[in-house]
Amino acid sequence: MNTNRKKPAGNGAAVVLPLDGSRTAVRAFGAARAVTRMLGARLHVIYVSEKPVPAAELPRLLHIEAGGGRIRFHQISGETVSAIIRFAVGVDASMIVMSSHGRTHNTRQMAGGVAMRLIQHTDIPVMVIRPRKQVPGADWRPRRMLVPHDGSPVTAGEVEQIFNLACAMEVDIDVLHVGMIGARPPVGVGAMDGPRYLDRPHYDWPGWADEFLRRFAARPGESKVRLIYQPGEIVDAALDYAAQNRDDVIALIWHGMLGGKRAASVKGILMNAEVPVLLKRIRGGT
Repeated sequence: MNTNRKKPAGNGAAVVLPLDGSRTAVRAFGAARAVTRMLGARLHVIYVSEKPVPAAELPRLLHIEAGGGRIRFHQISGETVSAIIRFAVGVDASMIVMSSHGRTHNTRQMAGGVAMRLIQHTDIPVMVIRPRKQVPGADWRPRRMLVPHDGSPVTAGEVEQIFNLACAMEVDIDVLHVGMIGARPPVGVGAMDGPRYLDRPHYDWPGWADEFLRRFAARPGESKVRLIYQPGEIVDAALDYAAQNRDDVIALIWHGMLGGKRAASVKGILMNAEVPVLLKRIRGGT
């Protein structure tokens, strides 16, 4: 699937909200409206079905109120995930916002089948909303976005798009570099391991932080970028930091593969995060 992006946000930007007619899926509507407002975008609500539905009936079928000049309703057909991606690419979507679950809601699963396949097959950022008791409403105004980062050159190549979205949403950025004691450092040309002195990071932290920000946050726009180094395990470190520092979104850059032991960090955070999770697949990740 070709999902190359041209621009992350701005005038003419689009946000896509897939719905299946369930009240679980529609719980992402508030977040989608909020993101649309923040990006100055147009919201496209889409329903995938082979059975034609009169356009005037779509809002009622999807359990949302029609209205507002920046919301458009569409019925599309085809295999669900392919159809969603094809539509999102066609409108040059800056983001897809969706509930982690739809009709087949099972709280023991981190996400439903459509959400799981979608995040693995598109390079477009996908914001996943878990249908908990408290979900973002249309007036949601996030202030901070947490971006866990391992310093590898592959993930660094995707950081700019996340930063651009954060700037367009006018949220500040916490870059959390988690140093796993005993783990192998990232490898490859351009890899950037953390400070060597895990027990006394003040020895080489200032120089390391300056180099990291120069390479990965050179154009943060109006958003403030804060770099944090923390030893530990990435899932617990990210969730604990987000809770303690009131980060409103956790953004994850990943390879798009969930089989076996792969993407354990994505699975853990997606399953347990109390805030929306923004997933950005590395281009060509699968």
